[in-house]
Amino acid sequence: MNGILVFVTLVFINYIFSATVFFLIPYTDYANIIGVLSLIYYSLTIIPTIIKTLFPNFYKQQYIWKSLLKNRRYTGVTAFCFAWNHAALLIWQKSLNFLDFNTCLQYFQALSSIIIFTILAITSNHESVRKLKKNWKKIHNLTYLCLFILPWHILDKMFGRWSYLTPFAVILSISLSLLFVTRKIIEIKEQ
Repeated sequence: MNGILVFVTLVFINYIFSATVFFLIPYTDYANIIGVLSLIYYSLTIIPTIIKTLFPNFYKQQYIWKSLLKNRRYTGVTAFCFAWNHAALLIWQKSLNFLDFNTCLQYFQALSSIIIFTILAITSNHESVRKLKKNWKKIHNLTYLCLFILPWHILDKMFGRWSYLTPFAVILSISLSLLFVTRKIIEIKEQ
């Protein structure tokens, strides 16, 4: 119950923030703001595990990392909600037709990410963990694939039209990828 309250609170606060930005700055690229919010929430699901491996003493000292790890499913579902809103707004703004093969190729990274996020969101519940058992963990390892798809997506789609949000999104997504690779190297060395 506590996790659901956290999830609802996160979504509510960010939709209020998004609506405020939308009405205060009407010419802002609202879809990309939602996309960056999705990236921030996605990073909040990834960072605790990385911190736990790379900086174990820091992880033990800070309650926030344990709290983020505990509520990671709800934070991930929040990221999924924002990702779908980001996608829906851009599909509407650009009148995209995904029945056209060229459009699917052009937006391959976005489609891949949203499919992975959808699978993760659908299986982010206790019932799925119980039914899928070991396969649940394998399915949720797909999230790490998104770590490499998202920088590609951001760089490809924002090429030549960077906004004030783009450098932040690029740095965050590439940093997460590099930290993940570092984490994996450390885990392999420890085995």
